Amino acid sequence: MAVDENVLKELAGCFPPDAPLFAVGGFCRDKLLGVTPRDVDVCAKLALDDIRTLLKNTDFVISDRCLRLGTAVISKDGFSAEYTRFRTDSYPEGKGDHRPDGVKFTDDMHADARRRDFACNAVYLNVRTGEYADFSDGKGDIRRKVLRAADNPEKVFGEDGLRVLRLARFAAELGFDADEDTFAAAKRNAWRVKDITRERVFAELDKIIVADTAYPDLGVRDGHVRGLNMLDALGLLPLLLPELDALKGLQQSPKHHVFDAYRHSVVAYEVSAPDIRWAALLHDIGKRPTMERQGNMYGHDAVGAEMTKVRLAALGMPKTRAERTAKLIACHMADLKEDTSENKLRLYIVDHADVMEQLVELKRADGYATKGRPVPEARIGRLWREMLHDGTPFAVTDLPVGGDDAAAVGLAGVEIGRALDDLRREAVVNPLLRERDRAREFLARRAQKVLSAREGGEDAHRRKK
Repeated sequence: MAVDENVLKELAGCFPPDAPLFAVGGFCRDKLLGVTPRDVDVCAKLALDDIRTLLKNTDFVISDRCLRLGTAVISKDGFSAEYTRFRTDSYPEGKGDHRPDGVKFTDDMHADARRRDFACNAVYLNVRTGEYADFSDGKGDIRRKVLRAADNPEKVFGEDGLRVLRLARFAAELGFDADEDTFAAAKRNAWRVKDITRERVFAELDKIIVADTAYPDLGVRDGHVRGLNMLDALGLLPLLLPELDALKGLQQSPKHHVFDAYRHSVVAYEVSAPDIRWAALLHDIGKRPTMERQGNMYGHDAVGAEMTKVRLAALGMPKTRAERTAKLIACHMADLKEDTSENKLRLYIVDHADVMEQLVELKRADGYATKGRPVPEARIGRLWREMLHDGTPFAVTDLPVGGDDAAAVGLAGVEIGRALDDLRREAVVNPLLRERDRAREFLARRAQKVLSAREGGEDAHRRKK
């Protein structure tokens, strides 16, 4: 949601002229790029107790976030800004774990700028006057579309390993290139991502995966590919996605494929929709272990699905989302040769209806990466679209009969649910059972079978007695 700049100016009006409120970071960068800022960080030289006093008789609410770092959230209605007092940070020696162990507050905004990651994010805007403060030519970097460390690059990345990932993300989202010295230092310090919590690492990776959607107005249509390529160039793939990195150089049958397994995966990822990119990127990671174990790639879909669960859990993806991604990978070879019987394929589609839209998209991307060009929609996709409009019952509630009809012919208890589900599966392949009279006849026959089985069981019980 866009930042309400009227409320921001109202907040700035609460600050005295000798201690003005500044917006900093992405808000300033985005304004200078000509795109609408979606969030705002603010700062000043005032302590949190001073801020509380200033805002005491206003509609603004201040809530502590981290007292040690002098950070709080200031909000009003739908507006929210994170406030941080000007400070300098120091970090544990030899680690890059994103947690400063020493903080000193300061009145020097220039010193505050040096603790930030990139010069383009170290531009300050005096909210009251509209004047910018720029100590390291961050505005110039924004014009040149360059990512350059705000201080000595070795220090910047040595202090905080997360900044290596942020370099890749900003390059991906903004279409910026990394300054040569900045990139070199980031690469030397890439190993420090191991000190970062998996939640923070995954948050950055997840944004890189959909980087092309971050700033539509900037037109960075290949942002997700730029980000992946930078992760690779920084040497991060073996650390974060080793199963994907292992596909490099794995040759595939030239009869069917124009790329090796790694390039194939990257192309599938490149042309896929944002919501299936994790699946597209990892869909063939089972090929290396199956090839090494059995000399071919048969079954790589099932193997890759299990590997995906493990990798995404290690990265910190939420379990439900990881399982859905793995399910897509497990299904991506379905009806590959398009020789599955139609009835069997219909049942498969119904059984996997929850992922069919994404599966069809994954198969499209996979097909594109296989041939290196667009391919016709897979048969499973065509049949699925047909089934969406031909009355196919994807759920029991799609049937022309229900529980009352089942009870009326003598079914009861769990038998009602069993009969309706069996009817549904039969109706998937037999259109006649989608008619109410035929469906009721099916239930009546089922009731008769249940009654006969029950009577037979009772007779057997009496004979035993």
